[in-house]
Amino acid sequence: MTLIIAVILVALVFEYINGFHDTANSIATVVSTKVLTPREAIMMASVTNLLGAFFGLAVAKTISSGLVDSNFVTQEVIICALLGAITWNLVTWWYGIPSSSTHALVGGLVGAALAAAICMHAQKPLVDQTGQPVSIWSSIKWNEVKEKKSFSLTEAPPELKTALGDADRTNGTHTVLLGTNKVRAVVFSGRVEMVVEKMKVDRAGILHKVVIPMITSPLIGFVVGMLFMSFLYLVLLKARPVWVNRVFGKLQLVSAGYMGFSHGMNDATKTMGIITLALVAGTKAGILTDMSGLFSFLKTPEGSDPLYLPVGSQLIGLLPSWLQFGYMPPIGDAKSQVVPAWVVVVCAITMAAGTAAGGWKIIKTMGHKMVKLQPVHGFAAETTAATVLAVTATLGMPVSTTHAITSSILGVGCAKRFNSLKFGVIEKILWAWVFTIPAAAGVAFALVWVGNKIGFIKF
Repeated sequence: MTLIIAVILVALVFEYINGFHDTANSIATVVSTKVLTPREAIMMASVTNLLGAFFGLAVAKTISSGLVDSNFVTQEVIICALLGAITWNLVTWWYGIPSSSTHALVGGLVGAALAAAICMHAQKPLVDQTGQPVSIWSSIKWNEVKEKKSFSLTEAPPELKTALGDADRTNGTHTVLLGTNKVRAVVFSGRVEMVVEKMKVDRAGILHKVVIPMITSPLIGFVVGMLFMSFLYLVLLKARPVWVNRVFGKLQLVSAGYMGFSHGMNDATKTMGIITLALVAGTKAGILTDMSGLFSFLKTPEGSDPLYLPVGSQLIGLLPSWLQFGYMPPIGDAKSQVVPAWVVVVCAITMAAGTAAGGWKIIKTMGHKMVKLQPVHGFAAETTAATVLAVTATLGMPVSTTHAITSSILGVGCAKRFNSLKFGVIEKILWAWVFTIPAAAGVAFALVWVGNKIGFIKF
């Protein structure tokens, strides 16, 4: 029990550091263009990060179950993974270099799990559930391709609404009988839609969820940022600079809020995944099986209540229907792993608190040292990066916020003038990107290895 509490506390420390380390991602441009003062920008980022953290739980599920084999994960291993990520974050923050907290966490998990597998193998050969020998690399889910059910929503037929009866007033996913068939329906704020199931090929693992997005998302951010900025140049070719600055100064408030929301949607949910992974490991080890009293809230639900609604959906349900814009919540699945509501709330608040602390060194690098920005450039960069983050978060890909916004700023800078970029600063940033996963993995690996040798970590 003490170890689980320790994991949660270290995870929240990582979340707090992630907040002030990555604050620059969402506010550097709006500060550098002088649309907002640093204090105003941080307050906006704190609020939008908080709201965004209640959405995009697909990333949390990827972190908790899609990267490493949970059979090699213990509470001590998770602590070492977090410490590896925290170490790299603090080093890069100290030198004012924008680096990815997302990839630092992925690197920490991979390094810690691999070290655990090596230590276990040294004691006895590793085998799978059928007793067949496996290698130490089985601790890492590199490439998983399998068929799985895919769910979508379509308009509910009248007979389904009739079969629901009074249940059409209760938000969530309901299962009803239509004749001899079981049919599922999602109900939200009086709207009813039917769940349609089909099989699809699901590509998971580090290759598909981390490596490919790590390469493609900066490229997309760079190209889209450059094209978007070029389009704005064409549209505004004859506009007066004073008018452009005034209009886009106001529009940048919207794009900065959008960026902060997408940042929270992507970054805060990573720590939710780590805490959920710790709770799952604790359940497997029997630590959480018979809990009661003060710490009973730590119990991990075995499956989702079909009527379970994520915190974000509950918040949207409080809005008047005309402000919901037809929103429908994710489809409840009784077999899916749930991120407990208290984990979502605590991580969201911690992320917002870290954001409020600010990260001035990185803000200076991103907002001033790479390229000189005007409000129209900031609007283009933020809108591009936020869209990349929102799409990838929905797909459950833990993409780097830093990579998305930095590459978007570079794309916008190239559209402005290629020689406006300061390549000495850019080179340092690129090297930090290259070393993030190996460096965090190396620290986490060393911590697990040494911990096992001195008897602190036992397998």
